[in-house]
Amino acid sequence: MSKKLIKQMIRNIYMLLSLAMAFCSAIWLWYWNVGVGWDKGYFGGRTLVTVGVLYSIVYFSFSKMYKAHKIGAYHLMELSFSQMLSYGISDAVLLVAAFFWFHNFQRIDIRLFILAFFIQNLIITLVTFFMNRLHAKFDEPHRVAIIYGDESYPLLVEKMKAYPYRYRIMGCIDQNSNRRDMYKILNRCHDIYLYKVDVALREEILLFCEYRHIDIHFSIGIEDINVRGCEVSTFFDTPFLRNRRTDVVWYYPIVKRLADIFLSLLALIISAPFMIITAIAIKLEDGGSVLYLQKRLTRDNKSFYIYKFRSMRENSEKSARLAEAGDKRITKVGRVIRRFRIDEIPQLFNILKGDMTIVGPRPERPEIAKEYEEILPEFAMRLKVKAGLTGYAQVYGKYNTTPEDKLKLDLIYISQRSLMMDLQIMFYTVKILFLPESTEGVSADQLTAVKNPGGK
Repeated sequence: MSKKLIKQMIRNIYMLLSLAMAFCSAIWLWYWNVGVGWDKGYFGGRTLVTVGVLYSIVYFSFSKMYKAHKIGAYHLMELSFSQMLSYGISDAVLLVAAFFWFHNFQRIDIRLFILAFFIQNLIITLVTFFMNRLHAKFDEPHRVAIIYGDESYPLLVEKMKAYPYRYRIMGCIDQNSNRRDMYKILNRCHDIYLYKVDVALREEILLFCEYRHIDIHFSIGIEDINVRGCEVSTFFDTPFLRNRRTDVVWYYPIVKRLADIFLSLLALIISAPFMIITAIAIKLEDGGSVLYLQKRLTRDNKSFYIYKFRSMRENSEKSARLAEAGDKRITKVGRVIRRFRIDEIPQLFNILKGDMTIVGPRPERPEIAKEYEEILPEFAMRLKVKAGLTGYAQVYGKYNTTPEDKLKLDLIYISQRSLMMDLQIMFYTVKILFLPESTEGVSADQLTAVKNPGGK
């Protein structure tokens, strides 16, 4: 049996064990909270099985969203956290279902739900550790090669080197290199990454990979995103791709605005104690202002003042400069509230006012946006929609993601936005709140996420 098949079997077993625990824990919770005292009969058993299946479906949906079963692809801590979120949300859904079943909490023991949550996470962490170790015995880094047509390719190399257990770089090849030397390297690879190469070479490598069953990855250009979802036009005998401009469904902006109002009000009520504690802590540290107002841009290039808890020393953000890694301007309280995104909570008032929405491209400062647009004129395309508290670029990017990649992520969202996509981004935001990678600052030699000249 090949290593690839064994690894796939380990991943499948891990997923089945996770689902089995979801099914059994749902039955256990429902029985001891709801079913105690039932006569042993067909109806009781059928109900328990139904609850177990429905709970498993909810768990599986969130585990797919949070990539909780990606053994070998993510660190143990991230996998365990993804599992914790999946089981925790599923437990919450079951609790709500039990409440509507009886219309009160009298027959529901909250302590059992808390106990179940801890047991679930203890067991799944142990299972994840064991299966991860087992998977590692048959795993080896993918041999990859990068063919580049742009000198910014070291950015991709740095990202791959952060995952040595997943990637083994066999070579970085200039697209104008000798073909014989190029194919000597490519023949030894599992995956080939094409980074901004010419169309002719892309077609050539595509055929090469097709015949040798090698996976190929293309870097996405802005023009590629703009033509996503094109339909094939066969009016002539020469086929064309038609990029039809279609708006979102008519009810999308209405439902989105109503959801913004309801969810922001609910979040303000829930977060009120944290806001009070944060305000007191900021005031006690240096006696400065609690809130920080900053001009940002939203839909149709309109400017507004965004509200944030002040996380830096007073008057330290007068220049258009992003926070650096280890920035000394950040206060002690600021480091804590930035780590857990507490400084962003006052933006809920911006959402209530209509300046922002919950899901959308993050608003940029006019000065920084102008600088980006000098290099990337397409950056202004982000202003086709209202700025958001969280967005596609936030859940899949980092604080120091390059403007071009951030733009690509935002344009993917703009071209595909829907209520379901917004909901998925909101749930995924819960996960990244606790991942430090997404709050990293830019390096000390950068004023913005654009590298300074000579700092490529």
